[in-house]
Amino acid sequence: MKRYLMVILAALSVSAPTTGACLAAVPKAPAKDQVVQWKPDTAIGDAEGQYKVAMIYYSGHGAKQDYAESMRWLRRSAAQGNDKALNLIGYLYQQGLGVTRDYAEAMKWYRLSAAKGNDNAQNLIGYLYQHGWGVTRDYAEAMRWYRLSIAKDNGAAEDNIGVIYEHGQGVPINYVEAMKWYRLAAAKGNDHEAELNIGSLYQRGLGVTRDYAEAMKWYRLSAAKGNEEAKENIRFLKEQGLGGGLQHAQI
Repeated sequence: MKRYLMVILAALSVSAPTTGACLAAVPKAPAKDQVVQWKPDTAIGDAEGQYKVAMIYYSGHGAKQDYAESMRWLRRSAAQGNDKALNLIGYLYQQGLGVTRDYAEAMKWYRLSAAKGNDNAQNLIGYLYQHGWGVTRDYAEAMRWYRLSIAKDNGAAEDNIGVIYEHGQGVPINYVEAMKWYRLAAAKGNDHEAELNIGSLYQRGLGVTRDYAEAMKWYRLSAAKGNEEAKENIRFLKEQGLGGGLQHAQI
C-alpha cells in the first residue's frame, strides 16, 4: 500500500499502513573495470572470486544477467564458507530469482550467513519474522535480529525498526521513535526507503509538525536514488500545490 495519502485524509491524520521495509541485502553491482579483474580469481578456486563472478551474472554487468548461473557460482563460494554468498543465495530464494520462491529455504541460508556474523543476513532474518514469511510472524524476534544487525551499523535494520514503531508491530505506536530510527538510517546516505519514510511522516504530520516542504525535500532525496514511490509522492504534492511555499497548508 502506498505511503502517501490523499490530502483530505492527511488532514484527518489518518495513517497509511505499510508492509514494505528495507532489505539492503545485495551489494552494489560491480563496475566495468572490476569485471575484468574478477574473472581470473576463480582459477584457483577462491571463494571471494567465485562470489564476484556470481555478482557479475546477478547484476548483468560484464555478462548477460543470469540468476541460475549466478546461483551456480554462489553455491561454489558458499561451500567454502563465504558469508556474502550464503546471504545472496537466501535473497535469491526470497525473491524467486532463478529459483522457485521459498521463504523457508531463504531463512535457512540467512541463518548460515548470520552465524558467520553477516549483518545483512541478520537484518533479513528479522524481515522474514516481521512479515511471517517462512516462519510464524514474531515481531519481538524480528526486533531482536534487527538490533543484532544495527550493532554492526546496518542502516536497513534501523529503517526496519522505524517501520515497527510507526505501525505498532509488537510495540506501541510511537512516531517520534520511528522518526529517530528513520533519521539514523538516512544519515548513512544510501537508504532511500528511510528518506521516503521521513517524508511520509512530515506529509502526514505524525511525530512532527506537518510540513509539506520538508516532506518534498525528503522525497526528492529518495527519488534521486531511484525510489518510484517517492517520485509518485512528489507528483502528487505538486498536483495539489503543496511542498512549495505552502509548508503548513490547512485543508
